[in-house]
Formats: sequence, structure tokens, C-alpha cells
Amino acid sequence: MNIIKPYESVPVKIGNFTMYCEKFKSSGNKSFSEQNTVAGDEVITNSGKKAVRIIFSGRISGDNPLDFLTSVNNMMYNNENFSVQYKNIVFGKCQVQAFVVNDENNDFISANITLIASEVSTKSGESV
Repeated sequence: MNIIKPYESVPVKIGNFTMYCEKFKSSGNKSFSEQNTVAGDEVITNSGKKAVRIIFSGRISGDNPLDFLTSVNNMMYNNENFSVQYKNIVFGKCQVQAFVVNDENNDFISANITLIASEVSTKSGESV
């Protein structure tokens, strides 16, 4: 019998901020180039893996949590790669693809941030 544990947010360090992640989603895909032969058969001529998309949704608190907005906006225009760890998974060579910040006049802001990562590994260093 499984015991259900109480839910806890997972702290995720993004730039100079810690997001208390309440939702996590990741996806990957591979593109294929297809051609038809003279006989009408399909042939895959090339393929390539795309970067992994990661979406973190959660809360950011602190003295001025809205500073996250300017920080992540600057990260979006910066071409430098960074790493993010979620539980025991490390996403490397990340860049910011999109973000949404929602301020409802609380002690925290709600935020979603979408990253792309070209490297994924476990904390022990094994590639996934």
C-alpha cells in the first residue's frame, strides 16, 4: 500500500532567484525530414533532436519579488547558458524562452518560466 505524502513546493534556483515550484512540465521532440520516392514510397532522409522544453510554475518571494521580472527579462536577451536543477535532474545549457509573471498583491508573485535545455542528466552525472 502506498502512503500519500503531503505536497511540498520544490525550490528551483533560476538566476539569482529561487522559485518554489508547484508544477513542472518537460517535453522533447525529434524532427524528421521525409521525401517520397518516384514509386510513391516514403523515405526518412534526415532527423534531428530538438532542445528539451521545461516549464516551471510556482511562487517567488523575498524583499522585492517583482525584481524577478527584470532579471528573467534580461536573461531572455542574454545568450549565456545556465543550468537548473529540479529534484535529481540537471538541465544544462539552458536559455529562457518565455515567462509570465502574475502579481496579486501578496507577499509573493506567481510565475511561469519556459526554458530550453540542450543537456539533461541526473545529479550523479549520468546522461538521460
